Amino acid sequence: MKSRLSYFLIPGIIILSILIGSFIWRNKNLKQIPKFNEESFNAPISSRYIPTNADIVFHWKLNPAKLPKYIENYQDKVNKNTINKKISFIRDSSFKFISLDFSDNMSRWIGDYGSFASFDSNKQPLNDWIMVLAIKEDINIEKELESILDSQTINNNNPNNKLSMSKTEIISKKINSNKSIYFANDKENLLISSNPKIIQTSIENIDKNIINTKKKYKSIQLKDNLKDGLLLLEISPKKILNLIGQEENLFEINEIDNLISSINFYKNKFNIEGIISYNVKTKMPVKDINYNLIDIKKESELSEDFILVDNPQQYFRQDSRHPYQKLIASLIKESTTSDYSNLFKIILENSKGNLIWLNDKDWLVLTRKSDTRKIEISDILKKQNFLSSNIDFKNKQLEIWSKISTDENEKSELKENIEAIIEENEDTYIWSQSLSSISNFENTNYLQNNSDNEQSIDEVNDFDDVLRIHLGKEKTKAFLNNFYPYILFKIMLGNELTPPQNIDISIAVPTINYSDFIKVKINFKTS
Repeated sequence: MKSRLSYFLIPGIIILSILIGSFIWRNKNLKQIPKFNEESFNAPISSRYIPTNADIVFHWKLNPAKLPKYIENYQDKVNKNTINKKISFIRDSSFKFISLDFSDNMSRWIGDYGSFASFDSNKQPLNDWIMVLAIKEDINIEKELESILDSQTINNNNPNNKLSMSKTEIISKKINSNKSIYFANDKENLLISSNPKIIQTSIENIDKNIINTKKKYKSIQLKDNLKDGLLLLEISPKKILNLIGQEENLFEINEIDNLISSINFYKNKFNIEGIISYNVKTKMPVKDINYNLIDIKKESELSEDFILVDNPQQYFRQDSRHPYQKLIASLIKESTTSDYSNLFKIILENSKGNLIWLNDKDWLVLTRKSDTRKIEISDILKKQNFLSSNIDFKNKQLEIWSKISTDENEKSELKENIEAIIEENEDTYIWSQSLSSISNFENTNYLQNNSDNEQSIDEVNDFDDVLRIHLGKEKTKAFLNNFYPYILFKIMLGNELTPPQNIDISIAVPTINYSDFIKVKINFKTS
């Protein structure tokens, strides 16, 4: 089963070879790469060869032969050669996984787009796959194949190496005694696969495989809400983790049935947008109440780290049944890192409507009084043996929940543990565990009425945000250091990867209250 993992790594490494550059260039511009995210999702022509039963589907719209030079051109003199070598090594390694030499045999003729797909093979130790590569204009691909296939393979006197399974000739290349790969030239595309039947099926059913894949995904896109991208990926995390016998609980990706995403990078920004779907048979209302996430118009006044969440109790209460409950709860927990306290968890479990978490050295939380079950929170603190008291501090009336405990050191001293400090205004509760944080905070009425922030009725939006996260450099670093793909980035770059300056994450749900899929946006700023 573990041998399957190498085939799942093929698209992952191809992705890495492109994405790593976006983290390396910092504040240099990559002007040659066009912007794709101004249009709706649209896979390249190579996608029409990809069967619908693939476990992984990956499309790209940038010539991999040009990538190292693109990134090198925007580095300083010291880094030019190093960066070129690293990106080239990662790219070439991805093709060596499937016994192809990119640098010597393929770079001359490969075009500006391509697709890769992997399939479950129950009867084989390795997964089947197909790769479709665009061919440059004015290229004699038959002649170029001579550099990939030895002369004995392509010699007409060896008919056993040529298969007549379809109208297009399929040529085999022996890798070892148990393994071959297969090639077929169809118009402007070269098909390469571990199984000739996949090539045969792809060519014979090309008219059935929809060229414009927007139609294929439209049932879960909701009116083209997923933007186009330089990289396009479709994957079933749950199925693949099951296939390789692994479980990944971070962000609960093992709960996700399907993920369709588009990836873009431009200048010093790196953007991921995706639709996550769940295998949910019963439809249920997504929202208990009709709030929209508040619109913070003056984000410059906020702390470096902040989280906006709509109706958090539906994700944190034990009786919640939302399929993406674990994903959102995990994102909030991982984003707050060491600041995820027992008090914050209690507030999340007992707050509906809008909640704001702010962090600047110490954290605080804002909730509406009408949305917060303060009596229940007080009862929980009482059961944990905390007692309340009131103090006046800097013209603020503060409620403090604390208890005395022993510090069993050499002197056996008593210490006071402060669990909650609460400021109550006319409409708002402000929660914290730091006196300086809550006393210095100026409430600028962030939790204003929804009517002040409603979108124009002329604006069409099929999704409502339910979670927004913004993390500064330190929290971003802590957040990513728990994320395996980022750890892999660092290892492949010799631990020289500089963390992004910040990260923005948003989760949106359909306005028509389908509970089986959500929309995710992730934006990095590298400098």
